[in-house]
Amino acid sequence: MSEELKEALGRIIESGYQISAEGFEYLKTLEINDLQESVKNAIRAADASPQEVLFFDKDFLQKVREESQRKPDPLRFASRKPRTKPLAAEHEGEVKLLDNIPAVASGDMEGFVEYFRSRFRKIERILRQRLDVRDAVTIGDALKMPLKSKMKIIGIVTNRRASGGRLFLEIEDAEDSVTVMASAGETMRKGLSILVDQVICVDGMKYRQDLMIANDFIWPDIPSRPPNRSEIPLCAAFLADIHIGSNHFQKELFDRFIRWMNMELGPPQSKRLAGRVKYIIITGDLVDGIGIYPNQMEELEITDIREQYEVAAMLLSELPDHVEIIILPGNHDASRKSLPQDPISKEYAETLHDNRKVQFLGNPSRLLLHGVETYVCHGKALDEILSQVPGMDFHNPVDGMELLLRCRHVAPIYGNSTPIAPEREDRLVISSTPDIFQMGHIHVHGVKKYKGVTLIASGSWQAQTPFQKRVNLTPTVGVAPIVDLQTHAVVPLDFNKLG
Repeated sequence: MSEELKEALGRIIESGYQISAEGFEYLKTLEINDLQESVKNAIRAADASPQEVLFFDKDFLQKVREESQRKPDPLRFASRKPRTKPLAAEHEGEVKLLDNIPAVASGDMEGFVEYFRSRFRKIERILRQRLDVRDAVTIGDALKMPLKSKMKIIGIVTNRRASGGRLFLEIEDAEDSVTVMASAGETMRKGLSILVDQVICVDGMKYRQDLMIANDFIWPDIPSRPPNRSEIPLCAAFLADIHIGSNHFQKELFDRFIRWMNMELGPPQSKRLAGRVKYIIITGDLVDGIGIYPNQMEELEITDIREQYEVAAMLLSELPDHVEIIILPGNHDASRKSLPQDPISKEYAETLHDNRKVQFLGNPSRLLLHGVETYVCHGKALDEILSQVPGMDFHNPVDGMELLLRCRHVAPIYGNSTPIAPEREDRLVISSTPDIFQMGHIHVHGVKKYKGVTLIASGSWQAQTPFQKRVNLTPTVGVAPIVDLQTHAVVPLDFNKLG
């Protein structure tokens, strides 16, 4: 790459824009003088454009060059008249909590049984809404059928094992149980992604009195549909894992985010985007907490959890008054560790609770943001999913999120590293199809579209920790995913580069 091309790319990035692969190839075809002039005109045009320009693609660069060669009026690219106030300040917030089921805990054996009965009933109801599952029978009825009968059953997986190229699942419903075997290639592949304690439908044949051969596995999944859209082009910033109080908290990057939100940082287009951000959602681990893991005190800058929340309150108070902040607890926050978690209490975060801009919700939460259904969860259960399911890893947490969406449950596996409270009702079932699904916890950023749903795995604001170095995990630090609630476009703003 020539020095001139490097300089041109640097100028584009410093101005707050990105370039597509086709745009880069187009710049390589230009002479040095044309290259410098084209980049200068492209930045000027993007800054002045009434439409947001975030990427320089080939078409945009060609159009700008052609127009500049026609020697347009010098005022053509003059900046439009700025708003008297940001768009987000012109509209009241519209946040509606969709699920507010009270917790009814029960620590006895009957409580555990009722918890799984609730899970089974809820997800069975979801499965039976599918056209290909409506003819499913109970396991008891299946056991009464003649050998070689074809049937579908719905059950919860209580055990799974692989042996000799075959997969065996123990499945039960409210009354009976049966063993299911899968050996065919595609069925076996799908079966290896099934989790213990997951509710699934099996399409198969009765082979023996207590054995069924699977022809297919049918997941609860979500239907394909267009997402709900806000009538106003407002945006939401989906953050997680700030870890205030840690030695590794990247205060400078978070300060840049706050300056950007106040429209003090970035090119004009980027500032206009900041002016459209109405909501900031922080899905857990706002602070680093105390006593979360062995020898944590050695990695803390602030060793009192109340002081950690005081610093968090100070930082968040610098955000614009028109922004609404929604905070969920994570496994580092001052809330019970078992899912579902209650909101962070005022006992530990009094100043934050006194901030009228801040709303505390439980983990997980299902809510409407200007008519857009949003399911937010810290994502602790991704630890099990990414480590146990073949083909998944911690570098792509968004793939694990897709699996959980297909399961219609944010923490299917019971009894592993993710503690789950035995309650009378399973409040971790994803009861409806969201428009946006966000998780954090893994500290790795990712975005994916699945059947019309925008999946966001949020990165962190904490540099790589000694533990992450030991497990060879490189976190995504200082990247804020900004979602347009009208178009569902996602802009991952990298504050390592901006400012």
